[in-house]
Amino acid sequence: MILDAHCHLGRDCVYDFEVTEELLLRTFSENGIDGGIVQPCIPRPYLADAREAHDRIRRLCLAHPGRFWGMASLSPHYTPEDYYEEVRRCVRELGFVGVKLTPNGHAVDLMSRDARTVYETARSLGIPVMVHTGMGIPFADPARLYPLVRDFPGVKTVIAHAGSDFFTVQAMQLAKAFDHVWLEPSGVGIEGIEGFLAELPPDKLMFSTDVPVQAAGELLKYRRAVKSGAALEQIFSKTAIQVFGLSPDGKQ
Repeated sequence: MILDAHCHLGRDCVYDFEVTEELLLRTFSENGIDGGIVQPCIPRPYLADAREAHDRIRRLCLAHPGRFWGMASLSPHYTPEDYYEEVRRCVRELGFVGVKLTPNGHAVDLMSRDARTVYETARSLGIPVMVHTGMGIPFADPARLYPLVRDFPGVKTVIAHAGSDFFTVQAMQLAKAFDHVWLEPSGVGIEGIEGFLAELPPDKLMFSTDVPVQAAGELLKYRRAVKSGAALEQIFSKTAIQVFGLSPDGKQ
């Protein structure tokens, strides 16, 4: 089984691209990807747009039970009450399994008050946080995550892109230091994956494509870098299942 822990749906207002349901489904079919955790592309900075993006993902999940799960993603610059209520709605009413923080797309410093709101919300709702790192320096430097993962030991943190080849050492050090931190290394090259596996067990890594155009390359790099079939299975599906509590059996 292959599960994509980090894929997108919708139009991105920052990077100006769109992922449709048809494109996502075709990409998964062509590359043998069984399902994934879907989050919005970065919508316009209006709460109504975030809600619509989340509702769109829910419709995809309902159409493909046990294959797709939702992840909330919205600006933490809304009032803490509005932010919490929308993430609560996503988790409690739409069945989403996590929340995403994108320092560059949301224009938020990982050491800011608003970033802590994300973690306080996740702790209250009992969900993992995925945090974009790499592109978007200085805010997206994974080293800036240290106070959050230190202060919120009960919140599972997935470091998206694992530093994106720019800051893989910082990302790896966090994953080594904290049991509740995992790496999602989309965008990291084969040498980076080999470096992670030299220092970390495979259950600290999870597969993702991020965007459809990267699917074939992301699959290839793991198949070349990972020598054990059991380790490949762990990275391709089991880590995401364990971290996000997925049930790939048709249950939502």
